[in-house]
Amino acid sequence: MKTHRRSVKLLAASLALTGLLVACGSDDEETTDAPAGTEAPGATEAPAEGGDTPATGEGIVLAVNPWTGSAVNANVAKVVLESLGTPVELLDIDENATWVGMDDGSIDAVLEVWPSGHAADYETYITGKQSVVDLGLLGPSAKIGWYVPTFVIEEHPELATWEGFQDPELAKLFSTAESGDDLGQFLMGDPSYVTFDEQIIANLELPLKYVVAGSEAGLITSIQQSIDEKTPLLLQFWQPHWLQSKVDLTEVKLPEVTEECLASAAAGDGLYACDYAVDELYKAASAGLEAKNATAFKVLKNLQLTTDQQNEIAAMIDSDGMAPGEAAAAWVAANADVVAAWSA
Repeated sequence: MKTHRRSVKLLAASLALTGLLVACGSDDEETTDAPAGTEAPGATEAPAEGGDTPATGEGIVLAVNPWTGSAVNANVAKVVLESLGTPVELLDIDENATWVGMDDGSIDAVLEVWPSGHAADYETYITGKQSVVDLGLLGPSAKIGWYVPTFVIEEHPELATWEGFQDPELAKLFSTAESGDDLGQFLMGDPSYVTFDEQIIANLELPLKYVVAGSEAGLITSIQQSIDEKTPLLLQFWQPHWLQSKVDLTEVKLPEVTEECLASAAAGDGLYACDYAVDELYKAASAGLEAKNATAFKVLKNLQLTTDQQNEIAAMIDSDGMAPGEAAAAWVAANADVVAAWSA
């Protein structure tokens, strides 16, 4: 997105957000990502001495895991909570360490947990120690899977299922410098992601090499390059994701999820050999959050986004080039009725 267009968007968001605060008395305020020279929206109460919004509760820390959806949720929450006078720190951290932080109280909440990778954490921290509480569903139903560009399936229909990748010659269509000539490449994103792909490859005895792109952005770049250049690509990707509506990808059918695979995932025994289960994304918080800041606890418990809403904000960030705080402020300003319900 061009700088001029971005500034216009943010200015419009600021004006709309100021009107929202006056009308509702308790909605959204500012984002720390606002460009220099753009005045942030004001609060409903008179500023305290020194110009800061009066605090309505102790500041909190929200985890941001390394994918855009997590940044969307956290930045939207930050905009809303800071308009209510609660300072919010966003902490970039991987999804496993997030649970340790909620357990010891150094992290107050995370707003997007994919349960297929965290059955053991749920049992340990929520059911067992009760140091973490389940804040309820975020909204989207999600699904991790193996994907290829659809043109690959059109040329080689047998690759629509995992059995097709048992053929070494077909697997070699996906070879790269990193995988070598004798193996196909399987690409995944951030190394901190909870993933069973390396186990699936090994346990199904597929002639593939597991390669890490390093980030969600790396996956997006690889997908776009593959489609532009018509080069085969096999990777881990997921729904919901804004890019799914922009490019033509096909999910490869993996073995059905079984009770044995679910038990393997919970035990972490390395024997997983199934597809990923459908994930009903949920939110979690440190057990001490409600006593620390009841307003923040209420807003985060009530916060929900639909798949389309999350994808809309994510596209502002990844496709249009807006900073996460900018995108969140713009969306909050345009969705006053949705946001107002979270603090009602």
